[in-house]
Amino acid sequence: MDSRQNPQRFAWIVLFVSFFACCFVAVAVPLGARSFLLHSNRPKTAYITALSGTVQVQPPGATDPVAVTERRAVEEGSRLITDDTSRALLTVFAAEPDTEAVATLQLSQDTAVTLQQVRSPRFAWSRDPHLVAALLERGRAFFATQNAKDRDVQARLDTPQAEVRFGIGTVDAIASENETQVRVRSGPAVIAAVGRAVTANSGERVSVATGRPPDLPVPAALNLVLNGTFEDRLTTPWDQVVEVASGLPPGKVTVEDVGQRRAVRFSRQAEDGAPNRVGIAQTVDRDVQGYDSLVLSLDLQLLNQSVPGGGYLATEYPVMVDIAYTDVYGKDLHWYQGFYYLDLPPGSNYVPPSGEKIPLGIWYAYESPNLFDFLRETRPAQINSITVYASGHDYQGQVSDVALIVR
Repeated sequence: MDSRQNPQRFAWIVLFVSFFACCFVAVAVPLGARSFLLHSNRPKTAYITALSGTVQVQPPGATDPVAVTERRAVEEGSRLITDDTSRALLTVFAAEPDTEAVATLQLSQDTAVTLQQVRSPRFAWSRDPHLVAALLERGRAFFATQNAKDRDVQARLDTPQAEVRFGIGTVDAIASENETQVRVRSGPAVIAAVGRAVTANSGERVSVATGRPPDLPVPAALNLVLNGTFEDRLTTPWDQVVEVASGLPPGKVTVEDVGQRRAVRFSRQAEDGAPNRVGIAQTVDRDVQGYDSLVLSLDLQLLNQSVPGGGYLATEYPVMVDIAYTDVYGKDLHWYQGFYYLDLPPGSNYVPPSGEKIPLGIWYAYESPNLFDFLRETRPAQINSITVYASGHDYQGQVSDVALIVR
């Protein structure tokens, strides 16, 4: 149409087009700005710490890995590798500098992981969750998340066979060339492969073979510890243990809700240098001779300790576990495991024989070796009791999800 032949019609067309364009801009720009403010995210820096041995980190675009013996910042796309002598802990914090940890990824020996995505909302008023995604190429990894400052976490762990998605919880995954095993320590988690998805809850296990959909969830194993998640607070079968010299203030045992988990806290701040012990104990009284595997697992967080290491007798830790058992020869024995973050003074060559050093302030997922193999010379025949406690002078630590698993 020639505008000169019918200028009125052309004017109306221009007017309507301008009107609708103005309406579109008036609506689209605020909506676009709102969407950007509420849903825009930014990449975050994660930190890798070598728990033992030397860990290799291959940054994105690099051809050669870098050896890491202490803490190092890593970015999205980095590949993390442990050998048969090393273990590593990857930590994602809610904000900089280090504040609350929203996710931790523990790498066992002979494990390779690629950090695919670590993102947080760009603006504080967004209600979107933190996003953490990783690819477990091979080996074993414990993936734990918790909310921080009322913001949730959305986690994804890919393996060669499956995709695991969960919110707040802890997942233990083992990936090999032919199969992925996923054990949910606290959940739930959704495991998907080949067009099928199943939901596994706390204490359940799912297997996924190459090229096949995931199996239905089954119980992970038999847990000999009752109320290990403290959902029923510190009722039976847990008893409190308090040992301190007469007239001195004892430590405290309290039950705390920490994010989505319930934990038992051991604390004492008296500054009197008095040796003491406080904790919880449970009578187990179970015959374990018909099983092939016995494993202790728990989540813990160390917040303070005044006695470095485990003390010179390796008996004073801010968190310690004592399993009392009777061996196959009828002898009553104990197996101890302590945890600390504060080293002995410089120049000391003493290494606590029953202790494991872990990072300060981070929820750490511990799993023991198979105690039947570890204690093969005095193999347990019956588990009599388990005690979880703090020992020393002043301390503060928390434990959650205590389990003694037999298979």
